[in-house]
Amino acid sequence: MLNWTGHALVDVGIAALCAIAHKQSPDELTLEDLDLAAEEMERFYFSGALTSYLTCVFMNSEYVQPGSGQKKDESRKRYANRILRAHRSPPDAEVAEKSCAFSGNKATHLIHRGQMPLLTGEGVLNFFPGAAGGLPIYGPYLTALQALPLGGRRSEGKLLVAHSDDPTLTLAFASRFVLDNKRLLALAMSGRLPTHEGPSEELARETASWDASKKRPKFPDAKVAFTLIASDLLDVIREQRQSGRPETPVSIQVYWLSSSGQGPSLELFSLPSNLIKFLREVSKAETNTTWQKLLNKGWGTEAEQSKARLKSRPAMQGPGKSRNPILNDLLAVYSSGFVDTRRARTFVRRHLLAVRKSAIQDPDDCNWGLTDLFLKDVLGMNSERIERIRAFADMVATYIAEKNDKKFFKALTFSERPWVLRNQLEKAQRREFVENNRLLFGFDDYVNVFEAEDDAGFADWSLVRDLICIRLVEQLYRAGWLTPDDLKSDAASEEESQAEEAKV
Repeated sequence: MLNWTGHALVDVGIAALCAIAHKQSPDELTLEDLDLAAEEMERFYFSGALTSYLTCVFMNSEYVQPGSGQKKDESRKRYANRILRAHRSPPDAEVAEKSCAFSGNKATHLIHRGQMPLLTGEGVLNFFPGAAGGLPIYGPYLTALQALPLGGRRSEGKLLVAHSDDPTLTLAFASRFVLDNKRLLALAMSGRLPTHEGPSEELARETASWDASKKRPKFPDAKVAFTLIASDLLDVIREQRQSGRPETPVSIQVYWLSSSGQGPSLELFSLPSNLIKFLREVSKAETNTTWQKLLNKGWGTEAEQSKARLKSRPAMQGPGKSRNPILNDLLAVYSSGFVDTRRARTFVRRHLLAVRKSAIQDPDDCNWGLTDLFLKDVLGMNSERIERIRAFADMVATYIAEKNDKKFFKALTFSERPWVLRNQLEKAQRREFVENNRLLFGFDDYVNVFEAEDDAGFADWSLVRDLICIRLVEQLYRAGWLTPDDLKSDAASEEESQAEEAKV
């Protein structure tokens, strides 16, 4: 009766039906399962609680039409029987000899933007096959499409859904969103929906506001759509690992859309397989503690939340409420449809090195294991080049600790100019030769580390400097040579030095 189609909106609707029926695959769904889902959707969609949400999904549908009375009730019942119970509905005469656009089965209905987002209006011939005034579809798939809003989230007034080439991921996201929507609908339909925007158990992943025209709360909104998806993906990865599910290469496509007549829109964002691999690997035991610490910083510290409470303002931290700069900057690496090396370098400096604005507070802020995963899985840097950079950094760390050369450490860590860094390396090279009659490093060592081109044919000395700095901080702290206070004082003095140079 139903199967995955490869079409994101239809598949998310199918996944929502599976979640409602507590089934793991669409081939397990029965007509009775669809009957129960249709009853639930009828109760939800005509309650008025979802009007603001459904307007951006099913424009001009019967769900969002105002009115009351016996005629209106009869109109809604006819619509529910024909659309929500399309799996039981007799076929329309105008679809004779037409095939479903999604399944290839014999079509039973013609649909327009009232039943599927981003289609044209009823009776419009453009963009439909065979000069038809609608898109042909088989009944069970139309029922599935109606479940789409439950399998997505209302985010900043639009529909947010996630679709993967691995159906288990599509189902995992839809299941989480079905639970969210049912929780909010239970509150809204009972009249207990909070209207404040502060933290509460009722509004765990969203905010609510007051609809002045209708004198009732609006259906709550999740904020910062792509940060919410990334956070949920981390939860899904953890749950799948705990269940023992094998980790196969997959990708995810995120759709953020509105079918509203006031401004239809569609934004797409890809989470490629190498990013998902990075998130899987970084969540494992070796780096999970450091990674979680980094993410927690992104959601805001306890001190910031306490400060907000003292000012009588709600602390809006967490998925669906605030942007996490860690996740936001990580996803931005792929926002252009390819790996943006400039944004990747920014992520290294801002979060893995944390040197921006003297942000190094603790040696744990620099972690080579986490950096190594980022270089391999996100930037695609080969292991041999990573090893050369690591070995060079270890050699320099040994030299700094033996010579107790804080000036050299400061130059490597905080210098923003390549010639300053080269000058310090030359001085260290001469000093080592004069004092010990040996070279600190060779010509090939320097070229292979600082001047070697990446796969795009570009040599990025500042990225290499940042990577060396991460390893230096980690190694020198382990050796007992470095303390957090050293980092803070060095960062402060470097900022003062740069300010003086700017004046000159």
